[in-house]
Amino acid sequence: MELWEVLDKEGNKTGKIMEKSQEEFFEKGFCHLGAEVWIINSKNKILLQKRSSNKKIFPNVWAMIGGSVIVGEDSKHTIVREVKEELNIDVDINKLEFISKFRVGSLIVETYILKCDYEINNMKLKKDEVAEVKWMQIEEIEYLIRENKFFGNRNEALNIVKEEILNLREVHS
Repeated sequence: MELWEVLDKEGNKTGKIMEKSQEEFFEKGFCHLGAEVWIINSKNKILLQKRSSNKKIFPNVWAMIGGSVIVGEDSKHTIVREVKEELNIDVDINKLEFISKFRVGSLIVETYILKCDYEINNMKLKKDEVAEVKWMQIEEIEYLIRENKFFGNRNEALNIVKEEILNLREVHS
């Protein structure tokens, strides 16, 4: 059973704990915390996962890696846990760079960038959550967004990631 801390609409902890399925908290305007990571490789491509058809929310769409922060975790530890669970990759928590925090419905999302290279062939996907993974160019992600084949509204985060990639290209030029 997954337990989340209940947050008020500004993202402050209320001292209450909820089970993942307790929708009544959201109906009263409360939120919970989520975390996501955009993994960028040395070729300035982004590692994305295609969500399994078994997923209740946004099945069969492409997404960054992330999940809900459970009681006792912070957002960085959630990313480490989620990447290990879904892709069997060990993430160095000290390499996670915070880029933004925003609200989407009843979720407050803390977003990070991780710059590193991973071999897709070495990943072991958690099949009930992840159908496939792929390194993609920004333009491919923008196309997926336009075609409604990408997870939720992540334009703000994508724009920050684009700036980061442009900065990396300038450094390597």
